[in-house]
Amino acid sequence: MKYRFFLCSLLHIALIGAFFKLPAQNDMIHLPSKEGQFYLTWGYNRAFYKPSDIHFQGDGYDFTLIQARAEDMPEKFSKIYFDLSQFTVPQFQFRLGYYFSKNTAVSAGWDHMKYHLIPVQLLHMSGYIDPEKYPSTNYTGNFTDTPVLYTGEFMDYHHSDGFNFVRLAIEQRLPFWSTSNGKITAAMNGSASLGAMIPWTDFTFFGTHHRNKLHIAGYGASLSAAFRIEFLQYLFLQLSAQAGWCNMPDIMLEDHLPSRASQKITFLERSWSIGGYIPFRKKGNDLRVDQL
Repeated sequence: MKYRFFLCSLLHIALIGAFFKLPAQNDMIHLPSKEGQFYLTWGYNRAFYKPSDIHFQGDGYDFTLIQARAEDMPEKFSKIYFDLSQFTVPQFQFRLGYYFSKNTAVSAGWDHMKYHLIPVQLLHMSGYIDPEKYPSTNYTGNFTDTPVLYTGEFMDYHHSDGFNFVRLAIEQRLPFWSTSNGKITAAMNGSASLGAMIPWTDFTFFGTHHRNKLHIAGYGASLSAAFRIEFLQYLFLQLSAQAGWCNMPDIMLEDHLPSRASQKITFLERSWSIGGYIPFRKKGNDLRVDQL
């Protein structure tokens, strides 16, 4: 199921890339510049995670789960998406940007993804769990690339309240088609991002549950591409694909205790958003396609 989603996301990126090669409808079509305008977007996402090694270290344990498989946690479409008290529960993203030149912007925003180790899976584990502190015959002792069955009896690890990527980006908008009256425009949008990873981690270890607080655990980087349909110069719908990587060496595990996890995650996100442009200063000259 997840591999199918992964392939669909790759296809999405390929289709977006193809748009960059499309010729303009007419070299003399006038396309409005966005210089001096802000923009806002709000939308929802799905994510795919490449298997990763996760190192856990705390009182009585120091071990690594090798190539652990994870999934996102999408919310079923329901009234929750329209409830002002709950609409941030699903996997969402928000961005605010400013066009400081014709079609180049800087932006800041928050990708609220979710990450959950698949509840039952066969893994390999290396390290040590103290059998005196954690009296379990199945999951304690010394391990060297040992096959273990990951289940709730052992542990549960997820960033269910947010695998949060708070990022700054540089963006380039590329309008390539417009109606003759300029009321509908098609544009591509590409960006490169750097930011902080701020997970809200749930960790259950041998039946003891810890719901940790938001915590800066590391950093991330990503590249993204998007396809926009703009209406009346101020509103737009957007489909996006983002490929990213993060390093989180300082993931909280047990509330106030010094126990920590560390992992590096490669992820692929696809999303849809609605957005709008907000003029901030006097409208500049329109652009012709051959001026882009």
